[in-house]
Amino acid sequence: MSRSRRKTPIGGITTADSDHAWKKAAARALRRKVKQLLTATLDGDRFAGKRWDLVNPWTSDKDGKHWFGDRYPKSMRK
Repeated sequence: MSRSRRKTPIGGITTADSDHAWKKAAARALRRKVKQLLTATLDGDRFAGKRWDLVNPWTSDKDGKHWFGDRYPKSMRK
């Protein structure tokens, strides 16, 4: 693996490995909201929102991604 390199110089801002648990909880909150609205109103088109309407994306484990370009060649290693 000594020659293994990233193709795109983009990485997470924090040291968290994955956003999987946070994304799973956010999707669950969205499904719950839609289910509640369906039960209350019987109108599925009432909530045409996205998951970001219910949760703040800046509360995730990895606060997005950062373009580091050619400045950090060590970060290009896998």
